[in-house]
Amino acid sequence: MIKYTKYVCTEILYNEVLILQFDINKYESFYFVGIGGISMSSLALILKRSGKTVKGYDRRRSDATKSLENEGIEVFYECAESNCAGCDIAVYTAAVDGSHPEMKYLAAKSIPTISRAELLGAIAKSYPNSIAVAGTHGKSTTCGILSQIFLSLNGADPTILIGAKLPSISSTFRTGHDGNFVFEACEYKDSFLQFYPTVSVILNVELDHTDYFASIDQMDKSFKHFMDNTAPDGCVIVNKDSEHAMLCASNHEGKIYTYSVKDPSADFYAKDIHFVDGLPGYTLVFKGREVFAAELSIPGVHNISNSLAAVAAAFMSKVPDEAIIKGLKDFRGVGRRFEYKGKINGALVYDDYAHHPDEIVATLAAAKKLGGKRLISVFQPHTYSRTNDLLEGFKSAFGDADIKVFAEIFPAREENIYGISSAHIAEGMENALCIDSFEGIADYIRKNAEDGDTVILMGAGDIDSVAKLLF
Repeated sequence: MIKYTKYVCTEILYNEVLILQFDINKYESFYFVGIGGISMSSLALILKRSGKTVKGYDRRRSDATKSLENEGIEVFYECAESNCAGCDIAVYTAAVDGSHPEMKYLAAKSIPTISRAELLGAIAKSYPNSIAVAGTHGKSTTCGILSQIFLSLNGADPTILIGAKLPSISSTFRTGHDGNFVFEACEYKDSFLQFYPTVSVILNVELDHTDYFASIDQMDKSFKHFMDNTAPDGCVIVNKDSEHAMLCASNHEGKIYTYSVKDPSADFYAKDIHFVDGLPGYTLVFKGREVFAAELSIPGVHNISNSLAAVAAAFMSKVPDEAIIKGLKDFRGVGRRFEYKGKINGALVYDDYAHHPDEIVATLAAAKKLGGKRLISVFQPHTYSRTNDLLEGFKSAFGDADIKVFAEIFPAREENIYGISSAHIAEGMENALCIDSFEGIADYIRKNAEDGDTVILMGAGDIDSVAKLLF
């Protein structure tokens, strides 16, 4: 049994909880509730390919569920007690709770349940070198860069599980056998407290998921706990440019390495940052010593920072410089992270997952460095709680955009108890408008985008549907 302290944000206290160490080998038949999610579908496929029997439920069909069905996994789209028949154990996503009909059916049949995070934690513990990448933003890109670095190493065979498709593997996951496991550690509902990685990476800590975390102080406590779960012989890699990340690390008793794009005293530092055609390069400095020149194939100062985090994790994993340099250059981004979609009237159209004010600022700044005429942002806020609680941040995040288009809020799991709408973000902005349908947004872009413009679609919901209408 593993004893650990779990922070329960809804009660604002610490509870001592005893968790049984989950043994994946005891179970042969798995049922997934919310199987269509990126991480859930990847885990389902990992189990299926390892010889387990897998089926699951999701509320709607998607590309992910189609891929599952193509691999012989049965997916149900209507709740029914018979769905979970014959299963030994069920895995549920953080987006559902005990009130969900499928969870009630499982309880009635006395089928044991574990969270997605518990399953991922059990898988990760079987790897000698597990690298967990945490932070409010940048997890998928950093995991993608680090994965590409490992894949650039001759003879490497890493296992990868990230939150976006990595083009070089045409998937969100890869199963390997060399003992290295690169994965995202999501903070939502303290999921990452189920992980005990060899290397913990903290990209940044900013207030988010306000339906769970009531304050930045609560997030700090959770991230501190995540750091403390790092293996005793492992290390923590922290962004020195993130105030709260450094605050979380201030009393950590284990080994810590820092990285920075601003502070030369950091262990890993990006010196002589420059841009060629909007793409960055820099000289890597480790503990005061110049190591190599790095070139990236993705735009943005924020991606220099992400690359430093990946480089630091690769260093700790004893990856040779040559593989790191090649991986940095070969990495072309991951799905929905500044992803090029096509041209309309000569305007370049990109799609990005940015859904937090800081992410929007970074994405628009990266787009601005590409040059061109006007920058047109198209933003779909994600969840009513985030929009309400971070409203002032959203209102000040679009300074680099010449034209701001807002879609309606993507509700995800929430009801609008706040009376909030996208109009509250647009209020008082110059050259801002709200359009309530994707067809209307696509039509606006067709009529108004000009040669030399850059159009950025942003949001964690389904705003990428606009690109599908355009191309």
